[in-house]
Amino acid sequence: MKIKVEITLTIDEYTEDARETQVQIEEDIPEGFQNLNAWEQNVRNIGFRSMRMLFSNGIELYEEKMLSEYIHKDSDCHTVKRGLREFTLKTAFGKVKFLRRRVFCKTCNEWITPIDKALGLHDDEHEKATAGFKELSCLCSVKQPYRQATETIRHVTQDPEIVSHEEVRQIVQEEGKQVRHQEEDDREDAVFGFVRAIQNRPDRVPPSSGRLYICLDGTFVRSSAGKNQFYEGKVGFICTDARQSAGNRLTIPLKRYISSFQDTYVFGGRVRGQALRMGIRLYREVFIIGDGARWIREIREQRFPGTIYILDWYHLRERLYSALKLTLPNDETRRNDNFSTLNSYLWIGMKHEALQALRELY
Repeated sequence: MKIKVEITLTIDEYTEDARETQVQIEEDIPEGFQNLNAWEQNVRNIGFRSMRMLFSNGIELYEEKMLSEYIHKDSDCHTVKRGLREFTLKTAFGKVKFLRRRVFCKTCNEWITPIDKALGLHDDEHEKATAGFKELSCLCSVKQPYRQATETIRHVTQDPEIVSHEEVRQIVQEEGKQVRHQEEDDREDAVFGFVRAIQNRPDRVPPSSGRLYICLDGTFVRSSAGKNQFYEGKVGFICTDARQSAGNRLTIPLKRYISSFQDTYVFGGRVRGQALRMGIRLYREVFIIGDGARWIREIREQRFPGTIYILDWYHLRERLYSALKLTLPNDETRRNDNFSTLNSYLWIGMKHEALQALRELY
């Protein structure tokens, strides 16, 4: 069985006539259609080869058009084409190699590779990753170690040599830094924007009858495999009491996530910035929900004074049971009955009844 794929790329922006380039792939499959799984893999291999060739040829066609109109610095510059340089891009469908035309400006006595600026490439790099590949690397690294993420990326791109686990780590860390910079910019914009709004329209801030919830927690992450060293990551979730129907469940339409491995001061500032972006001053009540950790109480005192602190349900039940175990150490039946009763009171918000029941234990 023989498969032939032909794809034609056309740029019709030339003034004289259109330019075309063709991608042609011929593949022999000696065994033909053996079974569904084998055929799926054959089609996938051909598809990925087609995508790589299409990507490469498209860049070369674009470069041809760009060079036909290229001016170095001004019209007095005299440029001549002098050879080609190979470049490799990591893409979401594997490594793609293509040639870049080098140009020498005799007027400025300077070497240029014009396509570099157009594509965001650099002469001092031999390989570069596209935004699609970076996104793939980050998605694959969210819930698995870098080595496993690397294997997933190799499988998805059908390229067993596309990247190493160290390169994946560097990509994720670099993308993370950019996200952090963007978060800091957003936080500063939110703070200054809120202040300007109050200064310009102090009496026009509409009141809100809703509630804002700020949930904070911490988790420990191992520094590296085999080492008994951990870092605490702080995470935050902010939402309103608004809900919307999505089938058989309710979803939260307005929410924000925050995370950091830095200290309480930095993390608290980020949480404050996101809360300002969500209009914290417009809400009738603001709740801080946490597990009772000292750093959460510090953020509340420093960044959100006057808010209502609530111990989360899991830790409330845990501390309630610990208190009953100390109060009724030798009466398991009575302890469990009281635990069940107090749970019911607390779950439906009957705090006065719960407090009275606790007093009666003494």
